[in-house]
Amino acid sequence: MAKKNIGIYSNLESTSNNKVEDLYLIVDNNNIVFSVKHKKTNEFVAFEHFANNQDNTGWHQLVAYLQNNSKLIHGIYGNVFFVWNSTRFILTNKLQKEDTLIYLDELNMVHGKSREEELYLTPFNDQLIIAFTVPDALSTLLSRSFPTGKWHHYAEYVLAKNADNEALVYLFDNNYCLRVVKDSKTQLIKYFPIEGVDQNCFQLLNACSNAHLDTNLSTLKVWGYNAIQHEFINKIAPYFLAGEIVEPPNTGIGTSLNTSYPQNIYSTYFIF
Repeated sequence: MAKKNIGIYSNLESTSNNKVEDLYLIVDNNNIVFSVKHKKTNEFVAFEHFANNQDNTGWHQLVAYLQNNSKLIHGIYGNVFFVWNSTRFILTNKLQKEDTLIYLDELNMVHGKSREEELYLTPFNDQLIIAFTVPDALSTLLSRSFPTGKWHHYAEYVLAKNADNEALVYLFDNNYCLRVVKDSKTQLIKYFPIEGVDQNCFQLLNACSNAHLDTNLSTLKVWGYNAIQHEFINKIAPYFLAGEIVEPPNTGIGTSLNTSYPQNIYSTYFIF
C-alpha cells in the first residue's frame, strides 16, 4: 500500500482571483512529492512526500491514495509543474528545423524504445534541447487532478543552476543525477544507479575524468545526502578541493523540515 512519509504546511494564500503559489509535483517510479512555493516571497510554504510500497508497481494506487490523504492535491495554484525525475532523457543539439521523430530516434538509441510514452522537448538555450518521454498512463492520471499541469524534466532545473568547476550530485532512492561543469560549461549530465561504495566512487570519478574536470581544483556539491545510505560521498570527498552538503532552505517550511529531518535527504526537492 502507498504511504505518506511527510507533510509540512503553512497557511496557503491562493484564491481563485489571486493565485500566489505554484506547485511543483516531482514524480519518479516510486514517489510523488508536492513542493509549494510562494511567488512573491520565493519561499516554500508546503511539502508532502508519498511513496509506493515496494510490492506495488505503477501509479494507479499511489495517485488514488493521494485523493484521500493529500492536503495539497485539491489546492489552488497559479502554475502546476509536473517534474518527471527519470533516467530516460537526453541533452542534445537543437535542430535548425525541429523534427520530433529525430529527437525520439536519438532518445531511443541511447535508452532503448519504450511504448505508450509521449515525447516532450524543452529548450535549454539557443543550441541545446532536453528531450524526454512520459508514460501516457501517468500523464493521464495526473492531468485529471491538475488539468493545467505542464511537463518538465528534473534535469532542466539541475542545468539551470549556475556552476563553475563543480561536480553536482542529486541523490535519490535508487540512483543519482550527476552534472559535471568545467569553466562554467556543462560537460556531462547523467543518471547513475546507486550500487556498492567502490562502484559508486568509480562511476563518479570516472565521469569527472572523462569530462576533463580536475577534481583537485573543483568542488563537490551534494543534494539529498544521508550519512547512512551514502557512504560513498564521504569516501570520494577527499578527491575534491572542497565539498558542500546542500541543506533545504532555512526559510518558510524549511525551518520545520530541517528540525525534523536533519539528514538533508529532502534538499533535492527544493531546487526550483
